[in-house]
Amino acid sequence: MLELNNQYTVMKRRIDAEVLRALFAGNLTQTVDSIPIKIIPREREANRCCIYKERAMVRYRIMALLGVDIGHDDDECKSLRAYAQEALAVPPVTLPTLTTITPGCSGCPDDQYRITESCRGCFARPCAVNCPKDAIVFVNGRAQIVEERCIACGKCVDVCPFNSVIHIQVPCEAACPVGAISKNEQGYVEIDQDLCINCGHCALSCPFGAIAERSSLIHVAQLLQEKEEVIALIAPAIEGQFPGNLSQIIAGLKALGFFDVVEVARGAHVTALHEAQEVQQRIVEGKGFMTTSCCPAYMELVDKHVPSLADRRSSALSPMAYTAQNIIRSRPSAKLVFIGPCIAKKVEALPIPSIYAVITFAELAALFVARDVDVNQQPSTLLVNTHEFEDCRDFASTGGVAAAVLRRLEQPVAVLPINGIDKKGVRLMRAWEKRPPEADLVEVMCCEGGCLSGPGILVHPKLAKRLRQGTNVAKVGAVRGDLKKHA
Repeated sequence: MLELNNQYTVMKRRIDAEVLRALFAGNLTQTVDSIPIKIIPREREANRCCIYKERAMVRYRIMALLGVDIGHDDDECKSLRAYAQEALAVPPVTLPTLTTITPGCSGCPDDQYRITESCRGCFARPCAVNCPKDAIVFVNGRAQIVEERCIACGKCVDVCPFNSVIHIQVPCEAACPVGAISKNEQGYVEIDQDLCINCGHCALSCPFGAIAERSSLIHVAQLLQEKEEVIALIAPAIEGQFPGNLSQIIAGLKALGFFDVVEVARGAHVTALHEAQEVQQRIVEGKGFMTTSCCPAYMELVDKHVPSLADRRSSALSPMAYTAQNIIRSRPSAKLVFIGPCIAKKVEALPIPSIYAVITFAELAALFVARDVDVNQQPSTLLVNTHEFEDCRDFASTGGVAAAVLRRLEQPVAVLPINGIDKKGVRLMRAWEKRPPEADLVEVMCCEGGCLSGPGILVHPKLAKRLRQGTNVAKVGAVRGDLKKHA
């Protein structure tokens, strides 16, 4: 994955904040076409070929923010004003969740192995000896790869004592665990939506920003501006994403205009109870292992790629679904907005009528910046009545779901955590049909490290974990400064 702290991330946050400021000022449609010029002024040194392509990429990013499916609905003659007017006139539509920006794609060279100048032409020549296809030859004392013979096994990389062999990957293709990313005849990236599980790994990996998630942020901001009864459902991973403690984050959300804020950890408690009862029943009935049901990208993985696991998934609803059910009983007219680190939640939310929209922590940060809400300056109050679900806040980390389930069981069970899904992991899961894992409960997290590493996070997972544990308070100021510099 691409390092979270990078220039593209900084640019996205600034674009989001500028658009939101214009919306809250009441002049979005009048000024939106000038935002690319404001962000990329004439005197700016271009990182791409010229400032005009830089501005075009800002335009495309704004289109994604407005919910446009750029890969299919890109009209170069259409103004951003027209796109904004259309977006604000209809409810959010975010399928497909991921969209491609062809002009931003670099058309990366195909996956390949290369031998660098550091090759010493050693006498041992382990690269040639271990190559199963005799694809390595020596010319003038240096190793070379005969591409027609190479099968990309990578053995030469493993055995070279000088680390002279490098593996050059296409970042988005390498990150996708299900082969949904490929290049078209023109060499530009395309997403096969029939294969895509919306994990967002491709968007996190592309160093050119050519893959973007379609957003509902502008619609949420519109609701807040109109002072609708909007209730925020915050994922357990939110703690550690912003400066200040959890109660200050909740106070910050209310300062934005949310009518109320509800922790999804409440619903996670219900999920854990259901899964505890279900795994125990499966053991009694001898039905074999069960997998968790919280990760929406995993649920899509099973539906699209590993159908043999369909009856292995827990029938429990996700924490988001249980939380929404509980709220809507007493507030049927409220509009619920889920806020979390995951873009696959947008797919999960579609069949839940009470969920109006899903936004990420990174998008929430843009709201805070646009509204000048400093979370760390919000009042800190005692959160009451959290004892029942307090441990479910750890659903955000690998092992947290299984731990919560185990605490609600009458007897211990064998647990297997799947800490992130990649191509190898998908092959392993397919093999379970013939060779089941030696476990009663399999906890599956699509993102390595759990939801703290989701595609919509704001803070590096290691830092977020330390902040959640309260072991590195000094870093809070650094996080606050990082947010402010994008204002």
